Amino acid sequence: MYDLHLNRWLHYFHIDQFHFLSAENLVANPAAELQRVEKFLGLRHKLSKELFYYNQTRGFYCMCVDQRKRESNPDRQITADGKCLSSSKGRTHPSIDPRVLNKLREFFRPHNERLYKMVGVNFGWK
Repeated sequence: MYDLHLNRWLHYFHIDQFHFLSAENLVANPAAELQRVEKFLGLRHKLSKELFYYNQTRGFYCMCVDQRKRESNPDRQITADGKCLSSSKGRTHPSIDPRVLNKLREFFRPHNERLYKMVGVNFGWK
């Protein structure tokens, strides 16, 4: 029920002070999503798609090299031996009874729709 919590925060902060990112986009295209974070924070762009590789075994993107090592040696060859999230990430999710899923979706739908309107982003949650 993000809408309820965000509404409280909006009593103290303007919506422009928030950056909302999509976890789905972060998984699918980490460089682009992190570049949007850099832009929002007013940082120079240091993260590029070349710093990520798709790990077939894990099923998602991982970082190729430690960023600090790359900064100290910009000509450093990027290799696929990199940093990945822990083994608990990217696991398959348990099966949930479709009736339970439908009840959860019905319950959260109005909250999600209010959130989408508040932030101007439709995250596409069912």
